Amino acid sequence: MRVLIISDSHGRTDRIQLVVRQVGRFDLLVHAGDHADDVLDDFPRAIAVCGNCDDPASAATEQEFELLGLKVLLAHGHTLNVKTTPLPLLYRAAERQADIAVFGHTHTPTLTEEEGRVFLNPGSLSYPRGYTVCTYCVLDLTRTEQGGVEADFAFYTLDGDRIPAFDLKKTWEAR
Repeated sequence: MRVLIISDSHGRTDRIQLVVRQVGRFDLLVHAGDHADDVLDDFPRAIAVCGNCDDPASAATEQEFELLGLKVLLAHGHTLNVKTTPLPLLYRAAERQADIAVFGHTHTPTLTEEEGRVFLNPGSLSYPRGYTVCTYCVLDLTRTEQGGVEADFAFYTLDGDRIPAFDLKKTWEAR
């Protein structure tokens, strides 16, 4: 299963189209807010949350879904104060028993692991902060022979160049 993860597009649908062409085939598009409607109308296999720059009626502020049995928490992050501290997001992910927490709002690409959970911010497709270029993430998931799930997280620039510093491979055992 291939998942394209973007955030903070702020109306730059031209950049979304560019990324979609670069990635090619994907099974799901995840948008972590701030112009969630950039994907909801054009991509039938899209999940998005409302960011602080969205119409509150456009989407929920948080969503939970599963990917090959892994529980994913999706939040823009503005209601969890992610610009100030990661603790509310860490607590929410633990509370929801999420394996992966995807967030936006900071416009800064982030990929870290805490207490067996992966925290991921794909960066921004419009206004990068804390990193010099716009970024997005591709998550490839496969089932292991033992019934677990192997995840390959990879970040890319708008030019389609992979950013090796953000590579992460993780395997979750069968449950």
